[in-house]
Amino acid sequence: MRRLSPLLLTVAAAAQGGPLQNAPVDQAVMQKYEARATVVSGKVNRTRDAQPWAISPGERVPIQQVITTGRDGFAHFEMVGGSSFDILANSRVVFRQNAASAGDLLDVTEGRVRVHMKPQAGQTQQRILTPSAWISALQEATVAIAIDEDAAMRIDVLEGEVRVQHTLRPRSEPTIVRAVDAIMVRSDQQISRRLDRGSLYRYTVKPLHNLWSAVTPGHGNKSGDPIEGNHFITRFAPVRGRYNSGE
Repeated sequence: MRRLSPLLLTVAAAAQGGPLQNAPVDQAVMQKYEARATVVSGKVNRTRDAQPWAISPGERVPIQQVITTGRDGFAHFEMVGGSSFDILANSRVVFRQNAASAGDLLDVTEGRVRVHMKPQAGQTQQRILTPSAWISALQEATVAIAIDEDAAMRIDVLEGEVRVQHTLRPRSEPTIVRAVDAIMVRSDQQISRRLDRGSLYRYTVKPLHNLWSAVTPGHGNKSGDPIEGNHFITRFAPVRGRYNSGE
């Protein structure tokens, strides 16, 4: 047990069976890993006892909770240490599904999110996991993620830099994506080409257009305040991107 993280020990203490069955749950420890909803609008639920429960502003969300939004849903969550995430409409995530790793923040299964990662002392990285890729940050970084209906995923790096590794077709070295660049990840293809932000103004292909539209409107800024129109993305001037395949 000495090798287990405090987060895993606390989860184990609350689980049935084993010597930790009757151990008290340290609420102070648990609060370090919870997320607090600071902005909520529209339909935003979390799963508790296999039932959906509406999330209210100010509510704390424990680990391993499924969070979903309806067609009008938006929520901004903050964590101890400065990390935060936004969930946009028609999205589904699992908050800290991997209890053994405090650095694994979100499992994004569908929809659109924006995540500000800020690794803490003792964390080598923070990660976001999706069906086709995981995205990690060694230092402070912000990314926007949109998963299309055909499972194609667009990753925009808004600040800092992240490492992207294909979960189904992994390479020895991850792809490095820096602000203000963007890439596409498809489940049946290697991560092999660059999509810079400026080039998307010229795209008319439906899947890419849908992703671009999905990432831009209705976002909140880092504090969770709503932003009108597409100001969240277009405050960055379209520039030729920088891309490193890691090869």
